[in-house]
Amino acid sequence: MENAVEQAIENIRLKSKGELSVVDCPVTINFHPDRFTNQNEPLLLAMQKAGHLQSQFETGTSNGGLTAYAGGERWFWEQRVFDGAYDNAANTLRPKYGALNFRKYEFGASPRFGSAYFQLKPHLLTRTTFCYPDSYFEPEDFAVFSHVQSLIDKAHVASEDLLDDYIEAHIHGEISLQDDVECVVLDPIYRGTEIELQANTLYVPVKWHQGFSLSIEAMQQYPDYRGLQFIELAKRLAINDKINAKIVGEAVTKLGYDEQDIKKIWHYLARFGYPS
Repeated sequence: MENAVEQAIENIRLKSKGELSVVDCPVTINFHPDRFTNQNEPLLLAMQKAGHLQSQFETGTSNGGLTAYAGGERWFWEQRVFDGAYDNAANTLRPKYGALNFRKYEFGASPRFGSAYFQLKPHLLTRTTFCYPDSYFEPEDFAVFSHVQSLIDKAHVASEDLLDDYIEAHIHGEISLQDDVECVVLDPIYRGTEIELQANTLYVPVKWHQGFSLSIEAMQQYPDYRGLQFIELAKRLAINDKINAKIVGEAVTKLGYDEQDIKKIWHYLARFGYPS
């Protein structure tokens, strides 16, 4: 393991609080499987070609903020949190972001970032660090895996919106598809589509969850969640007065809608459109 990775993990170990603990929870990385890279290549095919999962610093894409460049907010956050361990390191070593699935959600630990997810193998936990809440909220609580129970306890008593209620995971170093990924889990709306074919090229097991679906009528019960204008936009996109992950994806990739607007519709779908 590269020195930068070892140093980053050690720096978080020194910030960890609470007792040593043994926790049986996987780390998942949620993503939208039907999106394209900034070179306009299907995301899953680009992953297959690379052979490993890439950080925002490598891809230039994100389902969150787009500040992963030298001098950007993400760069400064990582500099501060990991105490400069990555300042001169290769981008391939920088952390990839996921979440600890301590609630054992079938749709992954952080669905706000996409309808699909990779579940990582347990051996990666030794080079994963955690914070609560998400790094966007400037958290003060960090842990390595052996101390992650302290973050779980904090999450259990917090009053975060369900979409924000996850323990962020930072997986340091390379994540090999072949060696480090347990499976990829997709929404069944993609059965029999190009997305299923592309997922099968990754040579990891493909599994399915129950699927996201939300009626416009249900969306209208929450006008203040992201705003009425996004419910109106969803009405224009809906098929049979419902939206799903495929409709949301095609609004970006085929119809050319602004991705930040569509992201708000996805938040409705991810928050209220799963059979709990």
